[in-house]
Amino acid sequence: MVVNSIRTILSNIGKRFTVQREMFQNLVSRPVTIRYPYEKVPIPEGFRGPVAITDENCIGCGKCSRVCPVNAITMVDGTREIEVNGKKIMRKKKPQVAVYNCIRCGLCERHCPMKGKAIHLTRELSTGETDKDAVVVGGEK
Repeated sequence: MVVNSIRTILSNIGKRFTVQREMFQNLVSRPVTIRYPYEKVPIPEGFRGPVAITDENCIGCGKCSRVCPVNAITMVDGTREIEVNGKKIMRKKKPQVAVYNCIRCGLCERHCPMKGKAIHLTRELSTGETDKDAVVVGGEK
């Protein structure tokens, strides 16, 4: 009987000091947070960052704008001569992406017919843009 009461008392004392015990453990342990932007945040595999356009690879076919579910991609004037499979053709249009309308689904990248994808999702965390009407055109914002 006396042993049970001592166990109960010790158990109650242990319950009362759980906050202090946790506090001392946290004082001597490593922080859980990352000191961003001083430390780089590990980017998980398969992360979909903002859209980027490599103008040299774009043939102006418009597939990316047709498959975009939110119509974030529009084709704008971008006339230039390009070479595809040894033939020189005149490209008339190039894609323009509304950064904040894009949902980063990756359909544009998947449907791009070029081997060196003209439009692709980057592995960056943010664009750093503050303008809600910001666009990406041919690799430039």
